[in-house]
Order: sequence, then C-alpha cells, then structure tokens
Amino acid sequence: MEGVFIYWFGWLLWVVITFFWSKSKARFWSAFSLLLFFILLPKTLVFANTTIHLVYVLFSSYLFWQLNKAKECNLVHAFIASITIAAAYAGFQMMMIFDPVVVYIDSRWMIGLMTGIISFFLAATFKLRLLFAFSGLIQGELLTGIVTQHHLYMDYSIGSLYFFDIVAVVGCLYSVVWVFKQASVALANFVVREPKTSVLKQSS
Repeated sequence: MEGVFIYWFGWLLWVVITFFWSKSKARFWSAFSLLLFFILLPKTLVFANTTIHLVYVLFSSYLFWQLNKAKECNLVHAFIASITIAAAYAGFQMMMIFDPVVVYIDSRWMIGLMTGIISFFLAATFKLRLLFAFSGLIQGELLTGIVTQHHLYMDYSIGSLYFFDIVAVVGCLYSVVWVFKQASVALANFVVREPKTSVLKQSS
C-alpha cells in the first residue's frame, strides 16, 4: 500500500517533536510544517502534460536551500553525489519496469537501503548523508518521471506517495543508525568514567 511508510514514520516524528522536544519556536514550526506536509501530500500540479505533486516541489526547494546553506557542503561534491544517487535510483526504477523479477522484497526498502548505503560512502557527516540521499532521490524521481512519461508513454506521477515512502525509509534507516551511534557514545563515556570512579573509591 503506497503511503503507509510516509504516514507511519511521519506521524511518529510528529509525536516525537510535539511531546519530547523542549518548548521553542523550532518545535512549533517543525510540527506545523509536518502537518502542512500531510495536508498537501495528495495535491498535484500539471505542467506540460506532466503530473507533479505539490509537496515534491516544496520538498525540493527546501532541500536545495539546506544544501546551499550548509557550510560544510561543497557544491561540486554535492552535485556529483546527488547525480550518482539519482542515476542509481532511476536505473533501479527502469530495471523494475523491464525486469521486475529483481524485486525480491518490497522495492521501497530495496531502493531505500541502496540509497542509504551509497550516500553513507559519499559523505562524512550525518547531515550531509541525509541531504545527499534526499537530493539524489529528488533528481532521480524527476529523471524517472520524464523518461517514463515522455519516452515510454506510461502514466507516472512525480513525487507520489511511493516516492515519499522511499524518503521515509531512508530517513528511518539513518535515524536507527544515529540512535545506535548515540547509544554507543553514551556507553563508551560510561565505561571511561566507571574505572575512574572505582579508582577514587579504592584510594579513599
């Protein structure tokens, strides 16, 4: 069922922001933006016989603004990384059209895992990995839509629920990795402090 991941993970994120973030303007605007995102998710635009979801346009604008604002981001590096992920995404989509037997599990998880792995090796920080992954998906979705509609003459809606399911899967995978990383750091700090505490007790 298309849309199940974006709605489940999206509402879970909204709950975390609303009830676990400290009270601030960032919490209000993040929760408000997520609600607006859910409202606009089904809305579409038609441009040159091409159907594009409105949230896809808004998400693309926000994403490239974030890339331009990121001080640690080199635009040439970002472009190459995004194009690499876009080519992998579009290639996988074409493979599913012509040879669907390659899909052993849910294709959204396969594409999400592939995107996450590629982005992991193309960037050094958590933020850049997410930005590269999402920008690559954005460009890959656009490329897939153009090829599918104007060369294969098949109906295709750019930025559909299927696409945002993949975005949600990538975000979920990186969130899990981030949680494990934070847990390992906390455990390492605890182990480092514990011997010092034991030494102090023995000396006293």
